[in-house]
Amino acid sequence: MKRSFILMAMLFSVLFIVACSNKKAVHNEESEKEDASDALQTTIIGGRTGGAWSVFTEGVAESIRRENKGAVVTVEPGGIVENPPAVGTNLVPYGITYSMTAYAAYTGTEPYPKAYEDIRAISVIVPGNYYQFVVRSDAPYNSIDEIVENKIPIRLSVNQQGSAGEIITKNILHEYGITYENIVDWGGAIENLSDVKTYELMADKRIDANGNAVSIPSSGIIEASTTTDLKMLSFNKEVLQAVSNDLGMEIGTIKAGSYDFLQDDIDTLFTPAILIVHKDVPDEEVYQITKAIYNNFEFLGTVHEEFKNLTADNMMEVGQVPLHPGAEKFFKKAGMLD
Repeated sequence: MKRSFILMAMLFSVLFIVACSNKKAVHNEESEKEDASDALQTTIIGGRTGGAWSVFTEGVAESIRRENKGAVVTVEPGGIVENPPAVGTNLVPYGITYSMTAYAAYTGTEPYPKAYEDIRAISVIVPGNYYQFVVRSDAPYNSIDEIVENKIPIRLSVNQQGSAGEIITKNILHEYGITYENIVDWGGAIENLSDVKTYELMADKRIDANGNAVSIPSSGIIEASTTTDLKMLSFNKEVLQAVSNDLGMEIGTIKAGSYDFLQDDIDTLFTPAILIVHKDVPDEEVYQITKAIYNNFEFLGTVHEEFKNLTADNMMEVGQVPLHPGAEKFFKKAGMLD
């Protein structure tokens, strides 16, 4: 009888332990499901697959994942000009673009047929993409003024129609009082070519100049300078100020020595690449994403060389698109914004 009682007690204890373990397992499973459901889940639209902008976008996405447990951040391909309308219509919540294209979309200026007023800015991603007007060194002119005054039939590549580089080029020429049609009338040509194709034709002396907004130094320009002697033109400061006002760009300087062939400083325009968001994305989510970028400068520097220029001092220089309240909240808490 005593032995039977002991066996029953042991059996009861085992059943009790198993029941408690199952209850704990169910509780843990429910907690994990709850955590998963609360985890940040979003999408960022970036650049063409395999390009530098796709690397930039994935770097931002990974920063968010590192700072938010269980976060699912999907990166989708896009384009500099295409991304603002996608975000502005809430087709995707986040995107990367230039500050100038974000501002153009926000205000409804070229190349956008209407204003996308629901776009907001979060942070700078890559601080500077500088407009660079590169010509063969044997070109018989050293400024845009000389081209205009002498009606030189320049064969000019302006990147794809509607691209940032093409829009900047068109606006600069407009401030000098000329159009593409004027250049063609002088016997020149306007070509919508990629940088790779442009520099191939420059080497063959079939293109004279290229205008585009790219990083400093640009790997494309460096490579081109190994086969073609190049020089870079500066701009009238009044022209730069007018274009800056029109396009929401900044005036800056390309320092002498940035390329082996560059002997003097070049006054020009630049536009940062920024992360934009739809205004209806919750403030707390945007706050966490801003914080993730801020906390991962060192990591981002290992993702791409251009991220090394991103700092607490310049991450707020997003141009003229309004900051999202969630980003404002972070910058205020960090003491970066009054």
